Amino acid sequence: MLNTISLSGHLLARAKRQSAHGMPRSAARTLGTLNSFRNQDPITVGESSAMLALLNLQNRHFRAARRYAKAALATSPSCPQYQYLCGCAWEKGAGADLQSAANWYLSCLEGQPNHLQARCALGLLRVSTGLVNEGIAILSEAWRCNPDSYEVFLALFRAYRRSGQSHMARTLLTEARFRLKNNQRFRALLCHIKYKTAARRQNQSGKGNSVILPFLRVADPVAPPIGERLPSTTIRIDGPGTVQEPHAFRIRRHQRGRNA
Repeated sequence: MLNTISLSGHLLARAKRQSAHGMPRSAARTLGTLNSFRNQDPITVGESSAMLALLNLQNRHFRAARRYAKAALATSPSCPQYQYLCGCAWEKGAGADLQSAANWYLSCLEGQPNHLQARCALGLLRVSTGLVNEGIAILSEAWRCNPDSYEVFLALFRAYRRSGQSHMARTLLTEARFRLKNNQRFRALLCHIKYKTAARRQNQSGKGNSVILPFLRVADPVAPPIGERLPSTTIRIDGPGTVQEPHAFRIRRHQRGRNA
């Protein structure tokens, strides 16, 4: 039996590879070519529209992301991933609707309760809208069930910081030092926090201000023409009294060979 070659499947797989290798524009062009075909399979249309919605979310094109997420959801209204994309598209950007985004996240969690991205997004959204206790409770439950997830830790850490609970954020950071000690992203976050803390302490102590050291004083800042020597107008303030003139501009000359 011969394998049937599907052009739509080939373009979709190619767009996935391009997106995975950091080529979002090429992936968007490939998906645009795929969407221009007629009479396509609804599953292919949903996957291509979802990928376009995700690419537009990464580029902060929220209106286009809403349009593509709606097209993907039309092919499969009960898909939790498509509902999550709709929530992300409505959460930010011009014309954002936070209540609609929260409803989409809740619909996603109803279909797939262990969807970590939707749970983290819903918890942070609750904290941003003033429901601090509810948002932290959602994220704490997710952290208890997934202690090795860096995404859940980062969401709970941001929730504590946004709500002003710095002591809880430090406690969470200490706990994560043992759970996420082998995570490279967590190590990078620790280095960033240490740098910010050191910079803040330095600024508070007054040692972070820039200091101007009087090393050279130029009497005539106008540079001489090329080939002429610079007059002795540059004086070292902290140097000895007998300072030679700086080197003049040198013109590089190519010597001819013997047989030239």
